[in-house]
Amino acid sequence: MALVGRVLGAMGSRVLTLVEEVGHMGVLANRTILAVPHMRAEPVAIQMIRFGIRAIPIVALVNLFVGMIVAVSMSEMLQKLGVITWTAKVVAVSVTRELAPLMTAIVMSGFAGAAIAAEIATMTVNEEILALECGALSPIRFLVLPRMLGVCVMMMCLTLVADVLGMFGGYLVGTLMLDIGSPTYVDINNNAVEWADIPKGLVKAFAFGMIVTLVACRQGLKAYGGALGVGRATTSAVVLGIVLIIAANLCFTILFHWTLAAV
Repeated sequence: MALVGRVLGAMGSRVLTLVEEVGHMGVLANRTILAVPHMRAEPVAIQMIRFGIRAIPIVALVNLFVGMIVAVSMSEMLQKLGVITWTAKVVAVSVTRELAPLMTAIVMSGFAGAAIAAEIATMTVNEEILALECGALSPIRFLVLPRMLGVCVMMMCLTLVADVLGMFGGYLVGTLMLDIGSPTYVDINNNAVEWADIPKGLVKAFAFGMIVTLVACRQGLKAYGGALGVGRATTSAVVLGIVLIIAANLCFTILFHWTLAAV
């Protein structure tokens, strides 16, 4: 019983810590939104190039493989059911509704989240953040806001790239390995995707981009302990970011496909 108590106590402590972190991120989000009227375009554009343009190859490659994996893994069951051509439908729906924004967000958590957390954590432990505040300069305005807007906007653009590459991966498997005619595959694919699926994916992408940035900035701003603290903040940013992205994806899925569908 003592062991069970210790395990439950440790789990409860972790949950309370997570809830506290989410609360701090909510406060950070509020302060960042209030700083939007003072935004300058140039820093945002720089962050868009850093975390958007440079992420295109890895996002495209990952989602191409994801589309191919979905097609291969589902083909055996669809073949038994005698509807192998539905591979196009399964890939199109799964990619546009769930996998493209989710996989892009996970990639960006490592690509952008780790970099942002490391940068801001280094500035924190070197007391550069304190120097900004002593000079009456807001670190939220100059550090958090440009990164948040840049990542959120580019997340939506990268998700569109992921949609195309994911469906193209399914197309390659369907036409080259499953002997589905190219016109047939394209026709089924296009008919499977509803126009509402694309905006829903973009809403998810924007929210995931905000989560990635808020987690990274929060971990960076609270860093301490020199180089060890920077490493700890970077690791926490990636791990916590992925957990919150998956949790948010569940909430969005319930909202879009249960709650709003029933209205």
